[in-house]
Amino acid sequence: MNKQVNVYAIPDLHTAIDEALPSVFSRLGYNDNYRLIDMKLAIGYSIAAVAGISFILDRKFKWEEVLIYQKFLVGLYAILSAIFWVFMNFVERGVVYQGDNNEESIIIKTEFKKNEPICEVTFIDGNGKEMVSNLAAVNVFNEYGYLQFNALFSWFEEQVKLLKSKKE
Repeated sequence: MNKQVNVYAIPDLHTAIDEALPSVFSRLGYNDNYRLIDMKLAIGYSIAAVAGISFILDRKFKWEEVLIYQKFLVGLYAILSAIFWVFMNFVERGVVYQGDNNEESIIIKTEFKKNEPICEVTFIDGNGKEMVSNLAAVNVFNEYGYLQFNALFSWFEEQVKLLKSKKE
């Protein structure tokens, strides 16, 4: 699980932290919630199905016979693509982890500041309350590029406690 990453490559740092989040939050007592992923997959599969049906109609029938159906499918494809774009830009908006435990839910968004090894982590609780914290990559990666899972876990544990204390 712990692989070496280039500590000078922001995308590698971002990916390593994002991939560790399910393990971190599992250890904190949260279960993964796949609602957003399921919705994104449903929209994506619908787009693929429309394209597949259009392809089959084009192969099996003459152009004049299926022109009205092709127009409908192209329109449906455009609508589904627009829905997918709206979903990605306004609903999902960079969510990398979503989890629940018995009493609450949490959403995590991560974003690295431009050309800086500082990860801006946004915590959103079940009530919509947001908290933004900065995680310096040097605090969770060693000089060889290995993620120090316990340091990452401790940092997230501290932030979740802080989020809960702000809630009360």
